[in-house]
This record gives sequence, structure tokens and C-alpha cells, in this order.
Amino acid sequence: MNYMFTKQCRNLDAEKIWSFLQRGLSKDVIVKSIQQKIHYTIHEISNEYISFSAPSRNEGEPETIFKEDFIIVVERLQKAGIFNTQTAKELFKGTKIYRKRSPIFSILLSSGVIESVT
Repeated sequence: MNYMFTKQCRNLDAEKIWSFLQRGLSKDVIVKSIQQKIHYTIHEISNEYISFSAPSRNEGEPETIFKEDFIIVVERLQKAGIFNTQTAKELFKGTKIYRKRSPIFSILLSSGVIESVT
């Protein structure tokens, strides 16, 4: 499945997309993975990070997506235009959140930042 930024978010800079997520997510919300197999629980959304967990990851302990890492990844995805979880591997390579591709895609999709394209 391929994805792209929604019309509403396509021309927003990564900082504004972070703010958009902050307004759209709330504590204790459950976000399903793209394939609907994993449920991520959002624990906290701050100006600096998003904390989440899933029973099947990190022994269920919370993980963190820091704003600065999120910004880098979003900028790379925006440059790509159309992307998927496989092509994103290269885009995420070398970042601190390489292992958090699935949760990031899930958060972006459930928040209406990205959408699937046929």
C-alpha cells in the first residue's frame, strides 16, 4: 500500500504537522497499526515528544518519538511524495526512530496526516 500526505497536510511544514498531531491526539487513545494487527496506546503528547506502547513491542514498556526525530522523518517523507513502509526504510535509515516506522505511520494515518493511494 502506498501513502501520501493528505491535501490538508501536503504543504504544511513538519513543525506544523507536529502541532496538528498534538491537537489531534489525546492521552490513552489507541491507534491501530496500518495492518490493524498491533494496537499502540498513546501515553503522552508534549511539545517535545509522543510516548506510546504496544504489548508486542519493548515488553509493553513505553517508547518515545522525539519531535526533532519526527521532523527529520516527515521532511524526508514529504520529499518522497508517495511512499510505503518498504520505501520508508531507506528514508528512516540512520535516524533514531528507524525501529519506530510502524508506530509513526499508524499515528500519521490515524490522525489524517497521510492517506492511502491506489
